[in-house]
Amino acid sequence: METTTDNTCNPQRPPAGPPKNRQRIPILTWLACAACVVVFAGLMDEPRRDSWEGLQKWGYYSYDKILDGAIWSLVTSTFVHLQFLHLVFNIYWLWVLGSAVERAIGSLRWLGFFLISSVVSSGAELLFSDATGIGASGVAYALFGFLWMAREHYPQFREVLNPKTIGLFLIWLVVCVGLTLSGTMEVGNYAHFAGLGVGAGAGAWISFKRWRWPVTAGLAALVLASTLPLVWAPWSPVWTGTRGLKAHSNGDYRSAIRWYERSLRAGADKVWCWSSLAFAYHCLGDNVRRDQAIQKLRELDEGSAKEVERTLFESHETELK
Repeated sequence: METTTDNTCNPQRPPAGPPKNRQRIPILTWLACAACVVVFAGLMDEPRRDSWEGLQKWGYYSYDKILDGAIWSLVTSTFVHLQFLHLVFNIYWLWVLGSAVERAIGSLRWLGFFLISSVVSSGAELLFSDATGIGASGVAYALFGFLWMAREHYPQFREVLNPKTIGLFLIWLVVCVGLTLSGTMEVGNYAHFAGLGVGAGAGAWISFKRWRWPVTAGLAALVLASTLPLVWAPWSPVWTGTRGLKAHSNGDYRSAIRWYERSLRAGADKVWCWSSLAFAYHCLGDNVRRDQAIQKLRELDEGSAKEVERTLFESHETELK
């Protein structure tokens, strides 16, 4: 009896098709866009929308407040916009790109991607500029990067990310750098590049399995660098100044003085630095250096020097009583 190698006798598995969408309705993308609109409306109703009091009420905190524990600002600052055109531009791309990604990977993965992109883009801006920046541009670039790198794995992405859109995002990336360097407009370029990096890395991890180890290492390095200013940033005038304040509050005046001097060298406000040094030297009992600090302060701002002297005098009177 003869055997046959006819493949018609052996059932074959059907070829694997492209990944189908996991999510039908991009509910989280819709909620993110709605949050941007709500925060913008709330800020416009604030009497002093440019003040820290108003901004913090809606999720945007200064670096020193973040160091004090308001780390949620790395995410919530994504929803903050102060100009209408900035808002419209960001929510348009957040919807167009975000809905495509959420449909492809599902809401739970989209949420994780959004949170990581927010932290990385805000943290990168904080690393280089002592502020997280505002707006969803960093997340939009992360979504763009993911769609760009994963469009071979998810063919449906090509419907959203055509060559014209790719060119627009890359050209705008360069234009924003030019606007910042020329002093025309302050743009969160570090957030743009970091967002693009984390999004493209995530897309590459999915699409290029042979390169997963180096891509993973690159993503880990990017996340680590973006969270670095939360724990170590000795080049930052804000970080060093905050360390000085904490040492001062704990009664470690010598350490406080070292941090204040380091903050001064890093470019912190000179009036604040010399005022803080005068108080620290006074608490240490070093009246000579205290008076030298007040003299330096007087050269910068006579009013501030008088205010420090008045405070020290009142403190001395209180101690005598």
